[in-house]
Amino acid sequence: MALVTELFRRVPNVSEGIDMDSPKHLGWLMLTGLGIGATIGAGIFAMPGIIAGKAGPAGVLSFLITGLIILIVAICYEKFSRHMPHGVSAYSYVYNSIGELVAWVVAFGLFMEYSFGAAAVAIAWSVYLQTAFDAIKLDTFWKGSTVSETGQLTFGVNIIAIMVVAVITLILMFGGVSKSAKLNFALVILKMVLLAVFLCAGIAHVNPANWQPFMPHGFEGVLQGAAIAVFPYVGFDALYTFARESKSQKDTTRGTFLCVGIVAVLYVAVMAVATGLAPCSIDGKPNDLFVGSEAAAPLAKLLTAAGEVWTAKLIAYGAVLGIFNVLLVLCMGGPRIFRNMSEDGLLPGIFKKSHLGNPTFGILLNGILVAAFAGFMPFGEIADMMVLGTLIAFVFVCAGAWRNKLVNPVLALAGIIGCTVLAANLNPIVLKTYAITCPVGLLIYTFYGFKNSRLRKLAATSQSESVAEVRH
Repeated sequence: MALVTELFRRVPNVSEGIDMDSPKHLGWLMLTGLGIGATIGAGIFAMPGIIAGKAGPAGVLSFLITGLIILIVAICYEKFSRHMPHGVSAYSYVYNSIGELVAWVVAFGLFMEYSFGAAAVAIAWSVYLQTAFDAIKLDTFWKGSTVSETGQLTFGVNIIAIMVVAVITLILMFGGVSKSAKLNFALVILKMVLLAVFLCAGIAHVNPANWQPFMPHGFEGVLQGAAIAVFPYVGFDALYTFARESKSQKDTTRGTFLCVGIVAVLYVAVMAVATGLAPCSIDGKPNDLFVGSEAAAPLAKLLTAAGEVWTAKLIAYGAVLGIFNVLLVLCMGGPRIFRNMSEDGLLPGIFKKSHLGNPTFGILLNGILVAAFAGFMPFGEIADMMVLGTLIAFVFVCAGAWRNKLVNPVLALAGIIGCTVLAANLNPIVLKTYAITCPVGLLIYTFYGFKNSRLRKLAATSQSESVAEVRH
C-alpha cells in the first residue's frame, strides 16, 4: 500500500518550491496565435488528404465530431489553468488530480506525440517546398520512405525534412521565446490569407458530384477520420505549454476558445472545398491526391488538378513559410513539458536549464528525435501514430477535472467517452507503437523519476522532521 501511495502522490496546486522564472509576456492575441500556429498548417495544409482518404467527403463530419469533443476537453484545460496557474499542459493537471505515475505516462506520451507530429509536418513542408520550386530535383531516395498501395515499404531518406528540423532547432536554441512568438504570429496572418485565397479560388471549381458518395466507407470511416483529425485540433494543448508565460488568466481563456473556434470553422470550410475539387476515389480506387506522399500537400495539388496552376504555386510558396511556424510551435511545446518534469525531479536538472526562456537541452533532444522520424518514416504512418498519446492525455485531463470537481461530471464523462471512441478507431499500428514507447518511458521513471521525485523527497524530509520531534 505504501508503494501505491507513493506512485499516486499528487502535486499541490501551488508553486511552492518551484523556480518560477518564466517571463509573463504573452497576451491573448499571441496565445491565440501560438494555438492556431500549431494547428493551421499541420491540419489544413497537410491533413485533409489523409482524412478524405478515410472518410471521403464526410470528412467535414469528422472535423465537426472531433471539434465538439475537443471543445469539451478545452473546457477542462481552461478550468485547470485557473486551478493551478503554474501548471504546463496535461502533465501538470494530471499530476495534480490523479497522481505521479499517470502524469509520467501522460507526459511521455505527449512528448512522443509532439515529436511524431513535428515529423509529419516536416515531411509535409518538404513536399510543399518541392511543389513550389520546380528547380529542386531530388533522386527518389532523398525524398524519403514510401509505402505502396500493396503495403510494400521503399526505404529512403527525406533530406529536406531533416534540414528544416535542424534549422528550427537552432532558431529555438538561440532565438528566445519572445522573438519566436512574434515570428509565429506573423506567419499565422500569412496562413489566414492563404486559406482565404484557396477558398476563393477553389469554390469556383467545386463540383457537387464529387461529394457523392458522401460517406463511402460508412460511419466507421467518419470515425477513423475523426480520430486522425485530433492532431489538427491540439494546438490548444501546445498553447497550454505556454500557460505559465501568459500575462493573465483572462488571456489564457480567450486564447483557448478563440483557437478552437477559428480552427473548427476553417477546417470544415477547407475540407468541403477540397473534397469538392476532386473525387476521393476513381473507379473504386483511392484518388492519388488523397493518399500517399501527395496527401502531404493536398491543397496545392488539388488546385493544380483543377487548372489553378498559379494559385496553387502561391499556396505552395505560402505554405513553405506557413508550415514552418507549425514546426516552430510543436518543437517549442514538448521540451516545456520536460522542463516541468525536471522541476518536479522526475528528469535530470539539465532539462530545466533555459536560454532566453527556451529549455535548450530538451529542444536539442527533441530536434534529434524529430529529424530521425521525419528523415526515415513515411508520411501516412507518422500521421496515424501521432494521435494516441494525445487522446490518452485528454482522457486523464477530463477524469482529473471530474475528480477535482472543476467541471460537471456529465461534461467530463462525455469527454472521456468521446476520446476513448476516437482512440479505438486509430490504426492498430498506433497501439503497437505505443506499447513499445510507453514501457520505455516507465523504465526511465522506475530508475530515475521515482527515486528523485521532488514530492518524495519532501515527504521523506517531513517524515524525518516528525520523527525527530517525537524523539525530543
